[in-house]
Amino acid sequence: MATEVDISNTKLKHSACEKCIKSLGAINVGGNSFVALVKMYLGIVGGSAALFADGIHSFGDVAGSMTMLVGLKIVNRPNDEKYPYGYGKFEYVSACAIYSLLFGVGVYIFIMAIHLIVLGHAVNPDMVTVIGAMISLVANELMYRQSFCAGNQLHSPSMIANAHEKRADVWSSLAVLLGIVGSKFGLWFFDPLAALLVSGFIFKLSLESIYHAIHGLMDHQLPDEDHEIVLNELSAAEGFEVREVRTRELGQKISVEVELFAPANKALKELDALRKDLTRAILDRIERPGEVLFYFFTKKVKQ
Repeated sequence: MATEVDISNTKLKHSACEKCIKSLGAINVGGNSFVALVKMYLGIVGGSAALFADGIHSFGDVAGSMTMLVGLKIVNRPNDEKYPYGYGKFEYVSACAIYSLLFGVGVYIFIMAIHLIVLGHAVNPDMVTVIGAMISLVANELMYRQSFCAGNQLHSPSMIANAHEKRADVWSSLAVLLGIVGSKFGLWFFDPLAALLVSGFIFKLSLESIYHAIHGLMDHQLPDEDHEIVLNELSAAEGFEVREVRTRELGQKISVEVELFAPANKALKELDALRKDLTRAILDRIERPGEVLFYFFTKKVKQ
């Protein structure tokens, strides 16, 4: 499976961003795999349930990163007869899959932590587990910054979802670190309590993000600022009256449908020129790829 992200249709802010974005897939899969193995190994060797649970969490991130890459590969397919609007919405399906997987990992960690607390199993992690927690914290923060920046530039819901997973990992690694330190001071329940806190972070992030992904699948309107840009550009067309405007996101791309009342004396050539000018103005200001469809109507003149 290719791990390079396609950016052929995207305008980037800086030339250096291209190399960074293209390396995103390899860094996510490789970085998460390395961090997961380190945390699980040190969690077992050092006797930390929280660090071991966080390692399982990181393996969930590996699956999430691979799901993101598969989703982006499908999204970049060209429009065809079966899918005339393209495959953009598959990004929301991909995001739902990533967060559902993450939620399942949260359930496992929650059950394991409750089990340890109820049984009163004393935990005294070795100091080597602190190294694992620190490696995880730093690595996930760096991967979060790269993924979030790339996701915002590409307006990719699945990429942003993957970035939020990294931020959840940062907080969970911090909780694990505090749990280990607390256990070293004789508060044995701090380690499983940290694992319980990790599951709480995961539940909150997963449910909120699944909600937003479902909104995308239901043709949610563009963000208010982008929708306002469309209306402002249309209002500049003199002699035309806006009948209806419908906007929606198709993953990284946008779709705008505009119904305009046009003067009866306007030639088709003039209407086509107006369509091209408005389409260019709208897409340039929103700075996202997509399509703008126009439907022209004429008002009946009362006798």
